[in-house]
Amino acid sequence: MQMSYSFQKKGDNFAFAQQYNLDASYKDLTEVCKSIKKLSTAKAMALLAKAETKEMPILYTSHNKHLGHRRELGGKRGRYPVKAVKAVKKVLINAINNAKVLQLNENSLTVAHAAANKQSIYPRLAPKGRRMHMNYETARIEIVVRGTAKKLAEITPAKPKAEAAGAPKAAEAKPVEKKEISEAKAEEKPKTEKPRKDATAKLTKSKKE
Repeated sequence: MQMSYSFQKKGDNFAFAQQYNLDASYKDLTEVCKSIKKLSTAKAMALLAKAETKEMPILYTSHNKHLGHRRELGGKRGRYPVKAVKAVKKVLINAINNAKVLQLNENSLTVAHAAANKQSIYPRLAPKGRRMHMNYETARIEIVVRGTAKKLAEITPAKPKAEAAGAPKAAEAKPVEKKEISEAKAEEKPKTEKPRKDATAKLTKSKKE
C-alpha cells in the first residue's frame, strides 16, 4: 500500500518520506508537524529531541481546549506529545536519508512540507460492561525536505596524495639476484669435514683380516 503526497512539487531538489497506519493521535501529529514546518532540518531535529525529553513543549494552535499555559512558549498553550514526536522524528530522519541518496547538501536542507491526517477508523466495542464504542483510529505522516544539489567536486572521490619526492618506489626497487641469495645461504651452513680416503682404506683392510 502506497499513498500519494498532498504536496505539489514546484521545482527540483526535493526528498520525500511518509508513514501510514500509525497508532497515534492525528491531532497531536498535526501540531508536531506544524512546529517543524519551514525550519532547517538541524533545528527541527533539535526541537524534536527536546520535546522527546520534555524539555520543550509543543505549541498547540488547535485542539487546545483545557490545555495548560507553558512558560517556555511565552504563556501559550502546549503539551508534551512524546509518542507523536517520536513518529515525526522517524519520518524526518528517513526524508534526510533520502536527500543524501539524491546527492543533496545536508547542511542546506529545510522542511518544505510536513502534515498529518486521519487515515482509517475501525469500529470497536468495549470488551465488557456497557459495550461502549471505542473506535480504533490510525493516522499518516508525510514530510518533504528541500536543499541544494552538491557540486561535482563534492561528489567525486578525492585522488590519493602524490608520493613524497625522492622516496623510492616499490616498482623501482632493484630485485635481489639469485646468486647473492645462494651465496648467503652457503655461508650460513656449517662446514663439515669429509673423512679422508686413507683412513677408510685402513678400516676396510682391518675388517678383512
